[in-house]
Amino acid sequence: MPSDKIDLNELADKPDHQLTIKPREDPAERDSRLRIEEANAAHQLKKDFALNILACVVILVALGLCVWSIVRASSTEEDRRWAVTLLTAIVSALLGYVTGKSSK
Repeated sequence: MPSDKIDLNELADKPDHQLTIKPREDPAERDSRLRIEEANAAHQLKKDFALNILACVVILVALGLCVWSIVRASSTEEDRRWAVTLLTAIVSALLGYVTGKSSK
């Protein structure tokens, strides 16, 4: 019948293992830590959402200005040229973002 005892020296001597002994976390401290982690995660989600909305608004405004500059009858050839360049850059960046995310 095998012994239920574990030889800690044998475990500590293995090069692929690391043996540490830590005291157990107090339940009140654990609950407090978990609440703080949940609050930080919720804050990070809100921050990421706000940044994504801001980026979308900026891109949509830039797209709108480019299209308006291209379609407007009184715009000069130079205005159309920078609008097409900016429009191409935005579309290229969006395609790169979409294809980069799908390959991961």
